Amino acid sequence: GVMEDEKIERLRERILQCPICIDEYKDPRILPCHHTVCLNCLLDYVRHSSSSGRLFRCPQCRSDICVPRGGVKDFPPNFYVNCIQDELGSRPYFGICDICERDWLISQYRCVDCDLDICRFCIHEHKLFKHGAGREVMIMRIETGNIASFMASEKGCEVHSGETLQMFCCTCETAVCVTCVCEVHKKHETMPLVKKLMASQKELQFDLDDLKAEVKSTQDSLTELRQLRSKIHESSENTMSSIRQRAREISMEMDKVADEKVERIRTTTGTVLQEIDDYLKEMEGLHDQAKKGCGFLEDLQEDDVSLELFASFTKYKKGLEVVRKSVQNKLIVTQTPVFEPGKLKQFFGFHLFRFGDLQFRKQKSLFLKQDINLSFSRSSKSKKLCCVMKKLLYFLFFALVASGLIILTNDIRTSDHVCLAQWIGWLFFLHLTVTGGFAFYKSRR
Repeated sequence: GVMEDEKIERLRERILQCPICIDEYKDPRILPCHHTVCLNCLLDYVRHSSSSGRLFRCPQCRSDICVPRGGVKDFPPNFYVNCIQDELGSRPYFGICDICERDWLISQYRCVDCDLDICRFCIHEHKLFKHGAGREVMIMRIETGNIASFMASEKGCEVHSGETLQMFCCTCETAVCVTCVCEVHKKHETMPLVKKLMASQKELQFDLDDLKAEVKSTQDSLTELRQLRSKIHESSENTMSSIRQRAREISMEMDKVADEKVERIRTTTGTVLQEIDDYLKEMEGLHDQAKKGCGFLEDLQEDDVSLELFASFTKYKKGLEVVRKSVQNKLIVTQTPVFEPGKLKQFFGFHLFRFGDLQFRKQKSLFLKQDINLSFSRSSKSKKLCCVMKKLLYFLFFALVASGLIILTNDIRTSDHVCLAQWIGWLFFLHLTVTGGFAFYKSRR
């Protein structure tokens, strides 16, 4: 009776319950500490609790247990527990359908994905509409033990309680009870529900054939579409790779042109820079020598003046003059590089690119011109030029005076007078020109 069932249930909980999954043992294995665990639970427990897979602790008494050489499966089965399970039999399942929730319908299926217990009348709609197409759904059939007879119950009429659906109304396309046929569906075309189900079974076979044909057709289209997509994807990847490769080649060509222009600049300016560096060293030598002379003269005292001083300074000036002549009137021709970048233009679908123009601007620079105003650097040529200009001025002056006396003292004809006047005018013009040139020359010195 009921008391016996309660005792059996308590016995199951005390002896047949796994300490890990808290459910009835499935393939129980006994440990060296005499505790029992399901084989699958033991495999998961050892895998997660032992880093080496050789040593673990019992989940009940925490004793250290070594895994046999053959693995967890070599733990011996607990024949005592197996015998008790055989004597008591498997536990029947009394779950109620989680969809229709009718207590007289016992769940016969379980959807693992949705975690629902479902009866045999609700399972079809659940399979068709509750899961997306193309997704594999895990639905298990539940063993119902000795209550399988309850699963044969049919759906009741919604209008007349207690009546079962035994007829089918072809006019309304719905299952009805006998009372409904006599009342609401009296003049409708009806037929036994069993006959309708048999006819529907044949229609389902036709639907199955149509669906198989549609599956094959869509599968072929899917295969073709996937191949087309793969082809387009592969073609686009290859094309993009070719474009990137071409860009790298163009970049390498541009780098080559740039290297040539850079090398040209380096070669051209290298010679000029070397010449300037050499001249800088010579100029620094002259600067140091002149600075040394300035310091020497500034430090002289009145009682330092002697013949030896003048002799030493004369020797110093000669050496300075030699250095000065080597750096005076130095003409340096420089070439400054100037780069004008090109532009990218499009012309009828073509890309026209001009890298740019490289030019060298020449410039001449004259350093340390010889007309530096130094009292001790006057050359003999400038003195001679001054003497010549002075003599020329004296000659022109006396020529003007003589011409004037001739006009005043002699009786000259008018035509001769005019010629002599022109002569005097030219002499006066020359005198003014030479005087101006001499004054300019003196001012520049």
